[in-house]
Amino acid sequence: MAKKATLRDVANMAGVSVATASYVMNNRPDQKISEATRKKVLQIANLLDYSPNPTAKSLAGGRSNLIGIVCRLRPETPSRNLEVVHFVDLLAERLNRLHYNAVLIPLHGKKAADNGSFSSNSVGCMIAVDLSQEEFSDLADNVYVPVLCVDMLVNHFLFYQIYSDLPARIVQAAEALGTAPEDTVLLTEEFSNRRYLDFVAGSIPAQETLFVSAGIWSSQADRLLSPAFLRDRKLIVIGAQLARVAESLVPRGRIAVISSDPSGDFIPEDFPVIHNDVAKKANVTISILLNALDKKFDVTHDYRI
Repeated sequence: MAKKATLRDVANMAGVSVATASYVMNNRPDQKISEATRKKVLQIANLLDYSPNPTAKSLAGGRSNLIGIVCRLRPETPSRNLEVVHFVDLLAERLNRLHYNAVLIPLHGKKAADNGSFSSNSVGCMIAVDLSQEEFSDLADNVYVPVLCVDMLVNHFLFYQIYSDLPARIVQAAEALGTAPEDTVLLTEEFSNRRYLDFVAGSIPAQETLFVSAGIWSSQADRLLSPAFLRDRKLIVIGAQLARVAESLVPRGRIAVISSDPSGDFIPEDFPVIHNDVAKKANVTISILLNALDKKFDVTHDYRI
């Protein structure tokens, strides 16, 4: 049987004194504790399943079989939306087989909204998909359950991060085109999480990365996808729908596509396709989720897929 967490364990992990941890857990109004410290202690107490009294038990307990999924679909990123919807569908199917229910928690502004019959803290675990840093900070500050970050780099020991290793896929795409990444142009829609976006674009010189959205594609293409800009470079496209657009602008034989589309219906048959394995990412996410629910925190928190 696993050793039951103590107040000292909570204090050590939170980086506070045992007294401070005790004040927070017992909700002592006579002690001045910052809101950031209070939230951190409560989050860690919940992660360690530490529950010394009924008040704490109400924070750490009451778990249901609901798993909350927070994401935002944006009209200007159709290829990215296609991948996110496919990923969420895979999660829901796998969770259902494990007798968990997936519930989509909408974002209102930058906040994950309460939705009628449940609140964000009535779920057993949260899966956040490609949120901006501001959106994620607001979510993390207001929930006391494990949070898994997908296609996000938050670099915090409290949170798991699971993300597609797109720089490795970019190298593979360049090899398929018979060139090096630095001699290609990267065409992609933007990700919401800026750190992850920088990670993805880092394998290509900054001036050779073209971020597009549906509303500004034409003007950018006219200026940047011109012969003078491309010169002898070849084009790596992230996203099946973008590949269809690029097809009309760049000669065949100079485009490789990184896609999570399981059918390949959107991609011309003669384009080299590097598969971004979203099914594997969903499987890893479920595995880490089960570890989190079982209070197994001695595993790595960083997973490149």
